[in-house]
Amino acid sequence: MSKNKHYTTVERKLFVEILKDFKHVIEVKKSDSSTLHDKELAWAEICKRCNDSSMIMQERTVQQLKKLWTNIKQTQRELLTKEKQARLATGGGPPLPEINIDPDVAIITPHLLKTAPVLFTSNMTENEINGR
Repeated sequence: MSKNKHYTTVERKLFVEILKDFKHVIEVKKSDSSTLHDKELAWAEICKRCNDSSMIMQERTVQQLKKLWTNIKQTQRELLTKEKQARLATGGGPPLPEINIDPDVAIITPHLLKTAPVLFTSNMTENEINGR
């Protein structure tokens, strides 16, 4: 098996653009048999569209594209975590460089940008806490 080339910026951008058409299938959290079948069909079509594009330098398999998507989402999660940690830091030290969240990824996976609801904070009064 030959060594796979890294994805170019153009290839990644094209992949995410194609993925936008299938976000309603790919990011479904259900795992019943019909949903899994729909996801398989969607990934096969995504793979076909990517490989049919003239901007792609090397053909990729469905498994490789799934891994690319997993890596893209993980990178976005890490950026969001670093940004949140920097916001909550107590100060001292240089500011972090600006975090660039990919808006295309945010469109496909809006749940990545959501945070857990805050029920209680340290600046709430006792009456507010008891009211909840």
